[in-house]
Amino acid sequence: MNRALGAGATLALVLMLATACGGEAETPPVATAGGASTSASPGTDAVAAYVENQRQLAKCLREQGFDVPDPDAKGHLDVGPAMGGRKKTDPKVQAAWNACEAFRVPVPDELQEKPEPVTPEQLANRREYAKCMRANGMPAWPDPLPDGNWPPDMLGGELTPQEQAANQAALQICDPVLDGRPPTTPNPNDLPKG
Repeated sequence: MNRALGAGATLALVLMLATACGGEAETPPVATAGGASTSASPGTDAVAAYVENQRQLAKCLREQGFDVPDPDAKGHLDVGPAMGGRKKTDPKVQAAWNACEAFRVPVPDELQEKPEPVTPEQLANRREYAKCMRANGMPAWPDPLPDGNWPPDMLGGELTPQEQAANQAALQICDPVLDGRPPTTPNPNDLPKG
């Protein structure tokens, strides 16, 4: 995938690939500030508090029957393998997240990935990319924000199998547009079959 694609478009592709043949990868719910068990102050204290909070979340999820490993030094918690690809709508998964709600906190600013600024040319290419995606089966694909990033809520939920196929085809068709090249045709051998 093109390096200039941006987080939103990349996430669309990841979700599409994860659900392409009927499976669905478990992704943790969006963190919330409500009920946080640890208060964090700015700077490294916030990072330390976050990492400790993530350790408590891992412990809580283990108590709920999921063999979640401790987080890494930056607090990244890999729950996917432990949850075995279960859907987040699975009652056991939902119950675990509900039981551990107090440990679901936002990632501190210090650990947030900061995208590189988008050049005017990249912004123009992303606008054309959005038009291309809409014209090729993804009518709800949004324009990039004025800073060139994709809206964080651009996906709006899970894709149906038909939407997944349309998304994959549109991604293949429109990917060159991000580099300022014309759209291409999709490779039917690379489209989801499941």
